[in-house]
Amino acid sequence: MFKIKIIKHDNIRLIESVESCSLLDILRNNGYNIYAPCGGRGTCGKCTVKVTGEGEVISCKYYPDKNTEVILPGEDEASILVHQTEYLEDLPFRLSNSGYSSSNPYGVAIDIGTTTLVFYFLSLVSGQIEKISSALNPQMRYGADIITRINYCQEHENGLSELQNSVVEIINNEFDTFRSTRNLHRGNLERVVIAGNTTMLHLLLGEDPVSIALAPFKPKFTDKQIKKGSSTGLNTNENCEVITLPCLAAFIGADILAGLAALKPLYNSYLFLDIGTNGEIALVKDGRILACATAAGPAFEGANISCGMAAVNGAISGFSGPESYKVIGNSEPVGICGSGIVDIVAYLLKSDLIDETGLLKETFVISSEKKIEVTQQDIREIQLAKSAIYSGIRILMNMAGLFFSDIDALYLAGGFGNYINIKSAIEIGLLPFEMKDIIYPVGNSAVIGALQYLKSDEFEERINKTLKNSEYVELFTINEFPAAFALNMNFAKYKL
Repeated sequence: MFKIKIIKHDNIRLIESVESCSLLDILRNNGYNIYAPCGGRGTCGKCTVKVTGEGEVISCKYYPDKNTEVILPGEDEASILVHQTEYLEDLPFRLSNSGYSSSNPYGVAIDIGTTTLVFYFLSLVSGQIEKISSALNPQMRYGADIITRINYCQEHENGLSELQNSVVEIINNEFDTFRSTRNLHRGNLERVVIAGNTTMLHLLLGEDPVSIALAPFKPKFTDKQIKKGSSTGLNTNENCEVITLPCLAAFIGADILAGLAALKPLYNSYLFLDIGTNGEIALVKDGRILACATAAGPAFEGANISCGMAAVNGAISGFSGPESYKVIGNSEPVGICGSGIVDIVAYLLKSDLIDETGLLKETFVISSEKKIEVTQQDIREIQLAKSAIYSGIRILMNMAGLFFSDIDALYLAGGFGNYINIKSAIEIGLLPFEMKDIIYPVGNSAVIGALQYLKSDEFEERINKTLKNSEYVELFTINEFPAAFALNMNFAKYKL
C-alpha cells in the first residue's frame, strides 16, 4: 500500500492504492475524469498527467509502486487535449516496413522547437505510445532565436558543432532514459522521425545554416532527409532510419508542413498560425496554401522581456490582476512567460495604464519582493511582435482576395498557442477580433504530424500533397507590408 498525492489547481487530495494498477485506473476509480479517447489501450497518448520528479507520463501506461505526487491538468489544458482529437488526425497503426533487426523495435517522433523538444516513443510492434517526454532546447544558451544561433555559427569556429552536439546530447539523454526504464538497448531504437523549423534541422544534421539568414535565404536543403543512425551521433541502432521531414522554405519548416498535414479536413478555408520566435502563418483556401513567416522576435517565448522566461516552473502564465495570477507549478513566481505577458498587456490596456500608442505611464510592478515588473521596453517588444503576426495575416488575406468572414477557422499551433488566453490575444490586437468565435488551439501539431508519419505509411502522401500545394510568400518583397506593420503597431481597444 502506498499513497498518491493528487494536485488539481489548489486542491490537494491523498489517496491510497496498491500495486499492479495503472495510474489511469487509480484516478478514474477515485472520481477523476481523465481524458483517454482510446479507452486506455495506450494508442492515443492523450491521458497524460504530470508526476513530480518524472515529468509527463501516459497514465494508462504508468504503474505507481511507491508514494507518488500527481499534478492533473487544469480545465484549459484538458480542453486543448480534446481539441487535438477533434482537429488533428490519429491514423491507424499501419507500416509496410517490417524489416527490423530487433525483435522489439521502437520508433521515436520528435519536434525540435527553438525552445522545447517533445518526444513520442512508439512500439513498432503494437503501435502503442509508450512514453511522452519533453526537454528544454539547450541551444538557448547560444541565442534565444534562430538568427542569433545562426550568427553564433558564423562568428565562432566551432559554433556549428557546439550547437549540433548540444541538441544531439539532449536527444540522447531522452533516448537513454527511455531505454534504461525498460531494459532496452540502443539496437531497439530503429526509426526516428523529426519535425522542426528549417534551421533546427540544419543544426541537428550539422549542415551550415548561415545561408538561411542571408539573401536570397536559400537553405542547404528543404527536402526530406534520410540518414542512418550511425551517421547522426544519436544513440540508436546503427542502421536506424533517421528521417527529417520536408520543409517549404528557409522560414517555413517541417514543423509547419507536418502540422498542416495532421489537420483533419473539416473546412475549406482556414488559417494556421504558429506563434513563436518566427511566427509562421498559413492560409488554406480550397486546398491551395499560402504561407509566410514574420520576424515576431522571441518576446512571446519570454525572451527580450525584462523579467521574461520560458514556460517552466515559476513562470507567471496567466494574469487577471495584481493579486490574481497563475504560476506554472503552483510555485513562487520568478518571471513571466509568453502567455503571461499577453495577459498583462491586455490588463494594462483595460486599466488605462497604457494607451493606444503603447505608452506606459510608469513601470508596472507585479512583485516588488521578487522584482518582477513590466517596463516600457517590454510593451514595445510586444507591439513589434503582435504587429508582425497580425500584418502577416492581413497580407495573406489580401493576396487570396479573402475577408475574415470568408474564413471558417483559425488554428493556433505550438506551445504558446496552447496556453495563450485567446481573449487577451484579441484585446491586444495579436489575433483578429472578427474571428473571436472560431479560434481553436490544436497543441503541438508538429509532433503529432511526426507521430503520424512514424506510425502510418499513409501520412507520407499527405505531407507530400501539403508541400506540393504550398506557396511561400516572402513578406519583405510585398510593398504593402511595411505600411501594414506600422499601422498595426498601435493597440485597438476591443471590448470582449
